[in-house]
Amino acid sequence: MGQGLAGTLLSFELLRLGKSIMVYDDPGLFGASSVSAGLINPIVFRRMTKSWLVDTTYPQIEETYLALENLLNEKFYHPCQILKILNEQSARTWKEKVQANQLENYVEAIPDLSFRHKNIRSPFGVGRVTKAGRVDLQKLSASFGAYLEQQHAVRRQEFNFINLEAEPGNVSYNDVKAQKIIFCEGPAVSQNPYFNELKFKHSKGEILELKIPRIHLDEIISNDIFLMPLGNDHYKLGATYHWDDFNMEITTEAREELLANLEKSISVPFKIVDHKAGIRPTMHDRKPVAGFHPQHPSIGILNGLGSKGALLAPWCARHLAEYMCGMSAQILPEVSIDRYFKK
Repeated sequence: MGQGLAGTLLSFELLRLGKSIMVYDDPGLFGASSVSAGLINPIVFRRMTKSWLVDTTYPQIEETYLALENLLNEKFYHPCQILKILNEQSARTWKEKVQANQLENYVEAIPDLSFRHKNIRSPFGVGRVTKAGRVDLQKLSASFGAYLEQQHAVRRQEFNFINLEAEPGNVSYNDVKAQKIIFCEGPAVSQNPYFNELKFKHSKGEILELKIPRIHLDEIISNDIFLMPLGNDHYKLGATYHWDDFNMEITTEAREELLANLEKSISVPFKIVDHKAGIRPTMHDRKPVAGFHPQHPSIGILNGLGSKGALLAPWCARHLAEYMCGMSAQILPEVSIDRYFKK
């Protein structure tokens, strides 16, 4: 249930494995995928370490997104570099931390201390993340949704838990009978009667779309915020993090926070084109959750992708799909729902 990023990729993987599916997508639910910039960043800049499980998850990215582009005849995967604007201290320690934390597969070990761009404030140069990019998640979701409609495999309607009947080996919902149901409903999972007691720590994020005619960037710029090129002088600027506000309203405070950080990095005029807010579905330990309810083994979940969804989702979806089809013996313990039901 749900056709955001998690639901889209899990559906794709199950179809790839020859399974029949029916996707229920509630048009009244707006998750992070409808807003997210789709940033792929394998590095945690704050600590200069690898993103969790990245050596496992990154190899799956290109295979999955290119296969979907081929299936849907659309372009939504855009590999590119990230330029991390350095300060005086990080310029001195960049090489040391890259080597100490074994980041060479993702990052140029030698920082570009001579980097200069007339419209970017970078007096101490930049560090280059060479394996990075973005996924147009809105285009992916819409294109795959249209594909599901062609296959008569999606219903756009509110999901009513009263109509769900579950047995150990099957489920039924109205006129649909299946072996399993998997909830991929993003932050709405907090209202799901089967999973609402899991330890969630959702966060609200806001993002701006800007038009910046004079900067001409092909790389993503990172300096507390990210500035991501979309083409035709349009950029996404993000993102804020708030842990105690879960409405979908945009705020003046978030806009001012983003623009204040932007003005530390660029020196050209811009125009605000759009401003959006969304809720990131996140677990207490910042790791995804996948698997089946111990008391209801036909009811499963894939959720908690957080701010790393574009990076984590391809591997998580395949991992769960292969487990469901008997191709792997267990779900990785760090991801498994079992961590919430240990005695």
